[in-house]
Amino acid sequence: MGCKRKAQPTRMQQVADPHIAALATAEKRALPLAVLSAVCLAMPLFYPLAFPLAWIGLVPLLITLQNQRWQIAFIASVFFGFVFHGLANYWLVPTIANLAPFADSTRQAMSVWAVIAFLALLVWQSLFSALFGMSVWWVGQKCGNKCFAFSVGSCWLLTEWLRSLGTFGYPWALLASTQVAFLPIVQIAAWVGSFGLSGVIALINALLFQWWRERKSIFLLLALIILTLICLLGWLEIRRVEKQASLLPHLKVAVVQGNFGMERWRPDVTFEELREILKTHLSLSEQAVKREAKLIVWSETALPWRLRDNGVWGYGASELFDFVKRHEVVLFVGAGEWREGKSYNACFVFATEGKLSGEEVAHKIRLVPFGEYLPGRERFPWLEKILPHAPVETAPGQKRSETVLRVDNKVVKPAIVVCFESLFPFHIRHLVGNPLTSTHIANLIVIITNDSWFGNTLAPYHHARIAVLRAVEMRRAVVRGAGTGISLIVSPTGRVVQASRWDDRCVLIATVPLMGKSSGYQIWGDLPFVILALLVLALTWRRR
Repeated sequence: MGCKRKAQPTRMQQVADPHIAALATAEKRALPLAVLSAVCLAMPLFYPLAFPLAWIGLVPLLITLQNQRWQIAFIASVFFGFVFHGLANYWLVPTIANLAPFADSTRQAMSVWAVIAFLALLVWQSLFSALFGMSVWWVGQKCGNKCFAFSVGSCWLLTEWLRSLGTFGYPWALLASTQVAFLPIVQIAAWVGSFGLSGVIALINALLFQWWRERKSIFLLLALIILTLICLLGWLEIRRVEKQASLLPHLKVAVVQGNFGMERWRPDVTFEELREILKTHLSLSEQAVKREAKLIVWSETALPWRLRDNGVWGYGASELFDFVKRHEVVLFVGAGEWREGKSYNACFVFATEGKLSGEEVAHKIRLVPFGEYLPGRERFPWLEKILPHAPVETAPGQKRSETVLRVDNKVVKPAIVVCFESLFPFHIRHLVGNPLTSTHIANLIVIITNDSWFGNTLAPYHHARIAVLRAVEMRRAVVRGAGTGISLIVSPTGRVVQASRWDDRCVLIATVPLMGKSSGYQIWGDLPFVILALLVLALTWRRR
């Protein structure tokens, strides 16, 4: 029998085969490259000195997004989102599971809900990663090298900004927050905000990607020039702000970290335990007074009860009034307030001027969805029967505090921020005040928070580092009181003057400037840069 002769490939097949092989290789690398990007960008959140990784961390993902098939780009960007946000939010699972005693549920049930909440968060956050990935894929297909780097920076800025909006807005682990250990580059946040800084870092990544892909040194040179100029201008800006601050009035402030954890919220907590909480905080405050502090900050819910109920002061108020009168200091105290049938997460300001008015208490405005309240509860009442929730829902504050104090013969206008609110740059801008629309402009930022729920995980450390960005954006000193850590006192340049350890009972003391001059970001906010990013993408569309 004769052998069949093997058919020879046509010329078209010979040309197509290498392309198919290259495509198959690229598809196999897509998920590993997406994971590599996620790890590189998450690493500085855990180890801030690894901040240079963020300058190159997007490059592997950008390589994947140049695939000819949009399906591969979509899957890779979603996978990137799952890994990155999974690393940044892993602490959510034990945090929710540990809430069982406070949510009238079992540990097993809360563990299940913890996993469900974690997966839901990953899906939600990964949608924005997918939006970024598909936008960059489209840009790469349409414009090639032209405007590519600026388009990538614009896409990242827009997706970070979008995921901070609305009821479920959650600007955790912004690209800008990877740079808090390197203050020169952080200084541009005073002009472009955190979203703008994130966009610039993404732009640098895109230029390095183009250098890798095109083997043209011009892209590497542009990336190095931008980095060098930002660092040089940042260093000069630090010197300028420090010189300006040295000419302004200064105030000695203190943070009292009482170090009482979740156990103070137990249903069976005794009055003796509550009295010990008050006694300990007053004792630590006495230490601050001896070191000549004039403004003392306690943490969010430092006193875990209603300090005022429909205008009637509760247990501990008389001791607090007596303390500030004896020592002629100002005391910021986190506690609950009940008013007209609603429960508020409040920060009371005790001062020597006398009895407090409603204007001298700040209610938390931006609440944690599913933590402090159930979104859509009025429209969908059945949610309350299904989802675990706090016994009493917290009501949002309706307006920012415009407290004005005279402390040590200095005028102090504090912007009072409660916990979750500190994540939102535009919300802090609202609390401090826009000089174009408001006559009351704060000259100090006071952040109170209770991070004991998180345990010794990434969350309390990253949450604290965000205060560095808020200080630079607003050019205001930040005094941050956290119940179990991490408490901070930060200068207007973002320099951490004092910091506590986790799970430590201590007092922090520092002298800070009272800066009243507005930063660029405080004046114009995010909108100009959002519009600029949209214009860049519109020009890209026209060039297709």
